[in-house]
Amino acid sequence: MKPIHLLLFISFFFSTELFSQQGLGVMVDRAQQALTDLGNRSSRKPKPRDIQGTHYFNENFEVATLDYFGKELNDKGFMRYNAFRDEIEMASTTTQNESDLILMQSKDIVPVISGEKYLYLPHRLEDGRAQIGYLILLYEGKKNTVYIKKKKVFMEEVVARTGLENPFPPRFVDEVKIYVSKNGDTPIPLRTKKKIVASFFKENSDKVRKFIKANRLKVSEPKDIIRVFEFADNL
Repeated sequence: MKPIHLLLFISFFFSTELFSQQGLGVMVDRAQQALTDLGNRSSRKPKPRDIQGTHYFNENFEVATLDYFGKELNDKGFMRYNAFRDEIEMASTTTQNESDLILMQSKDIVPVISGEKYLYLPHRLEDGRAQIGYLILLYEGKKNTVYIKKKKVFMEEVVARTGLENPFPPRFVDEVKIYVSKNGDTPIPLRTKKKIVASFFKENSDKVRKFIKANRLKVSEPKDIIRVFEFADNL
């Protein structure tokens, strides 16, 4: 991807002068053409109606900004995260239901949607395999950076074979995991069990364990895992 093409796209989509419902719609029309030239228009088949759930944790398009090569742009657009396809979708209004306009995926293009910063980063799966995709920045400390990965997983239909079995329709289910990067290393998943979280801090594991217990923290909750890392950072 050539930087000049990306700059053209950003100038098309993010324009202070035309940041209105009508004006932004015009700019998005231009952006759609620019993205078509770059091959970033998504070709999709309609989702069958009998599937329960959606691709999204939040189906609404929200006001969003971009960090571009470390620089925060002042202008705004409308975006949402497709947690099944691992894509950032863009729209001309907050009331739009569908969009095939996809933000370019790059570590240097960081969308911030409703205060959540989406970073396109390589990371490790639980089985050790490498993957690249969006992680949401949760906490950035002295030694550790914590992310959250929100994903929608498709489950096939389950047909009951006997009267003792329960049938399930095809559906999308939520999958939320915590990832940690230590000293700038590739982020790895951290199982949200109290003993496992405490053991992550090695020589300080006992202090962290006592802190979790004393404050009755649920390490599966993002706000509580942030408190744990903040505490450990100050030991």
